[in-house]
Amino acid sequence: MSSLREAVGDATSALVCLPSMAPEDSCADLFSATTPETTVLCVTYSRPPSDCVERFRATGASGSLSVVAVGDMPTDTAGADDVTVKTVSTPDDLTGLGITLSQALSTHADTVVCFDSLTVLLQYVDTETAYEFLNALTGHLHAADARAHFHLDPAAHDTRTVDALASLFDAIVEHEDGTWTARRRKLLQ
Repeated sequence: MSSLREAVGDATSALVCLPSMAPEDSCADLFSATTPETTVLCVTYSRPPSDCVERFRATGASGSLSVVAVGDMPTDTAGADDVTVKTVSTPDDLTGLGITLSQALSTHADTVVCFDSLTVLLQYVDTETAYEFLNALTGHLHAADARAHFHLDPAAHDTRTVDALASLFDAIVEHEDGTWTARRRKLLQ
């Protein structure tokens, strides 16, 4: 498939497996499909909110932007007064992060979530804790009719960890030789 959006398709949740040093525009294709009613919710463990604003604006996407900044980082949005920023100060506070995300999902009707990144999350919590958190979160996403993609650098983790987390997502998307490929799980109707 030529685009990330085609690879993700109608999946509610997608695990995007890319090296940490992948091009910055890996989300641009997904953001460009938004409408003025869409809220893009960026969860960031490693980038300041101003980077999220810059990436979102560079896509030309319509809709609004909210950022959840996790950890100790500056919360400046580079003068973007229309961007909502929430913080979760401790990276291993998954309860606080879950509450913040649940509130955001209940506030906005049409939401697209970018979670950057599970690789960084796994530096703060073990695989089992991350699995339990993501299992609950993907359930909330499905209930809210939200669409989400989660970044993971598969080279940074053992196969067992990647496989365990991958089991939670509707699609596992990889980029190789300029082409996006997706594996999908069968969904119960």
